[in-house]
Amino acid sequence: MAYRIPLPDGGRLADLDILEPNSTAVQRFIRRQGLGAYERSTAATVLALCELHDPGFVFFDIGANMGLYGALAGSMFAPRMVHAFEPAPTAAAVAGRIMAKNRLSAEVFEMAVSDETGSAALHLSPVSDASNSLVEGFRDTTDQVEVATIRLDDHVARTGLSPDIIKIDVETHEPAVLRGARATIESSRPAIVIEVLRRRGLDHGKEITTLMEEFGYFYYELPESPVWEARSAISGSGTTDRDWLLLPDQLAPSFPAAWERWNRRLIECGPDRNPRAPIIPTVRAALDRGGWREVIAAGRRHLASTRDEPTDDEPIRDGRSS
Repeated sequence: MAYRIPLPDGGRLADLDILEPNSTAVQRFIRRQGLGAYERSTAATVLALCELHDPGFVFFDIGANMGLYGALAGSMFAPRMVHAFEPAPTAAAVAGRIMAKNRLSAEVFEMAVSDETGSAALHLSPVSDASNSLVEGFRDTTDQVEVATIRLDDHVARTGLSPDIIKIDVETHEPAVLRGARATIESSRPAIVIEVLRRRGLDHGKEITTLMEEFGYFYYELPESPVWEARSAISGSGTTDRDWLLLPDQLAPSFPAAWERWNRRLIECGPDRNPRAPIIPTVRAALDRGGWREVIAAGRRHLASTRDEPTDDEPIRDGRSS
């Protein structure tokens, strides 16, 4: 089936087909809340970076889930190539179908990026498929699946593609990704958009700061309204405002205006512009996720949204609810 969501104005395509809009938590969030409500500050940052490097850039999306950021880069601009890395089989399959259906210059790799090339256990979150992690204990779960892992340096050596932009969101495994990408960061000097968490008393920003010090990067926090002042250190968050922009040079003077332009365009991509979701597949998907309790909860969320009432939606990422 097709489910086409509107894209921000000013890009190469006017809309993006995310297929059946119930397979992953991110798809369900976008269906209910609209593209503009999903990590808007981060999305505006990625779009501004793509615009800066367009055309012919290489974008690596690490921890891609259903491939949203890679799909945005490929549909809004003209990249040389997008590589999306997602170890969870279901999400990786969805990402691959979305890239193919929209005929994007993109390839999806069903593997995790880490500091070793081999295999590892992916711990599956009982809360959301967007919170799976290679880090044991990130979520309280006994479910896991063995997945392939690769160092980014090895991937670059195999493919010959050097990234201009890297997005990393791997649920506290970010330091390992950076350790496996040292040669790539040193030689390619990519812009990096990275999630930085504080979990169970551990601020992962400290380790990321230490890892990045040798490269001389500049650090910019990405809250809802960034101030665009370089920070001396990276700090993690346990609630919101988790993402950071790491740049090899100081921020270009034109970047804040570009970010603001994309932020405004994303705001316009609200749920009112989404097509109506088909009832039968939506109910069937809710049944598969949680039985009739989930069907009832989904119905309540729908009724509340039509009345402009606040709802407690299913979590998208650790502690961040949709």
